[in-house]
Amino acid sequence: MLHRLCLKSLLTLAAAALPWVAQASDDPCFEKAQTQAQLNECAFNAWKRTDMELNHLYQQMGDRLRGDDQARRMLVDAQRKWLSFRDSECAFQTLRTVGASVQPLRQNSCLADLTRNRVTDFQNLLACTRGGGEQATSECSIPLSALPAAPAAAKSGAHFGSR
Repeated sequence: MLHRLCLKSLLTLAAAALPWVAQASDDPCFEKAQTQAQLNECAFNAWKRTDMELNHLYQQMGDRLRGDDQARRMLVDAQRKWLSFRDSECAFQTLRTVGASVQPLRQNSCLADLTRNRVTDFQNLLACTRGGGEQATSECSIPLSALPAAPAAAKSGAHFGSR
């Protein structure tokens, strides 16, 4: 019975470590880290770098949507909802580690993973050609270049902001 309990504990710990193992192989910070606190800091810094990239792409999207207030509002709304989803999802994924020394590592690794996926989504939206051609390009959510500015009377006064 004790052997089974130990094996189950080991498997649980291994499963908890999986999300950051792939990330650790790409980041020299994880290779150098020798303590849990250092691993936690590496995960936090990895997430912040990915978040900065996301914010840069988000700003590019907003710039391309200048003159299309409806699309900008929809982008802002979608991003706010995604941020809420991301934070809730990571809270759920790390529920069993709250209070443990590994919790910041798991939380920040989750945030980085989901943010990295969102970065890929944004990159795809910014590069959209929907298979090529003028008609297909017109179906893209984000135009390939900034839209012409709307006349002053047509502007709604909507403010575009990140987070």
